[in-house]
Amino acid sequence: MSYSIAFSQALEIITYINAKSEEQQNQYLSIQKIADSLSIPVPSVKKISVILKKSGLLDSKTGTTGGLKLQKKIDDITLYDVFYAIEMDNPVFKFHTDFDVNSFQNKKKVQNWIDNTTKTLEVAEKAMFDVLKNTTLRGL
Repeated sequence: MSYSIAFSQALEIITYINAKSEEQQNQYLSIQKIADSLSIPVPSVKKISVILKKSGLLDSKTGTTGGLKLQKKIDDITLYDVFYAIEMDNPVFKFHTDFDVNSFQNKKKVQNWIDNTTKTLEVAEKAMFDVLKNTTLRGL
């Protein structure tokens, strides 16, 4: 299984808001305009924007001149910030642990395999997070 498409949509929303705000000198962008421009359904933009606002990445304003704008500079937003906002603490790798190692003849070998696999995938997850933490959206 993979993560939801919301992560890539969140990246698109943030970078679109940044590009438009640079053109229009930090005006708020309506959710409808964002949805239309990015071909993302309005309910999805609303849901993602609420998450990004709670994470301190977006600011919102109601009213006729309202909408969304970045709360942080694009230089200060990393891929990890967006990933974590959307996916929270969901592990990259999920392990099936609901089996009895004692049902195997060579329990030690099976347990070693499980331990080594878990450690390897934890290292891979950390490496991925390190790359995300060191990549700003401006750097893309």
